[in-house]
Amino acid sequence: METFFKYLNSFPMPLWLAMMFAPNHPLTERASRSSSVLGIAAAHYVLAIINAVRQDQASSGDVKLDIMSLEGVRAGLSSPQGALAGWAHMLALDLFTGAWIFRQCRRYNAPAWVRIPALLFTLMTGPFGLIIFLIWYGRSHGDALPPDA
Repeated sequence: METFFKYLNSFPMPLWLAMMFAPNHPLTERASRSSSVLGIAAAHYVLAIINAVRQDQASSGDVKLDIMSLEGVRAGLSSPQGALAGWAHMLALDLFTGAWIFRQCRRYNAPAWVRIPALLFTLMTGPFGLIIFLIWYGRSHGDALPPDA
């Protein structure tokens, strides 16, 4: 499980670094739009959640997923398998969000001082990086979200 955790952390790193420091490279643009790259990140979560559910079922005889209460979420995340599934979930969604931010930064010619911190904070703290981008976009282009391309 530790090996999978290390792999999960290293898998998206080349794309994160490319989006921050090689934004004009054709491979960066291609990878940021790749359903394969983003799909693999999502598949990691699916594998991790299946493992967590199987482990929960093996240890208790039944599955007790309860995402409707704080105690249920805490219990689900309290095992190593549950924590790994939660981490894989965050990594997949952060990568998806980071790729969207990257594409929007390219589309609207955001300066590096916006793109790099927005991506770095999305990688490290998820929504905070999104907020950085949205504040810049709102101040530069009005209040509405960027239209889809």
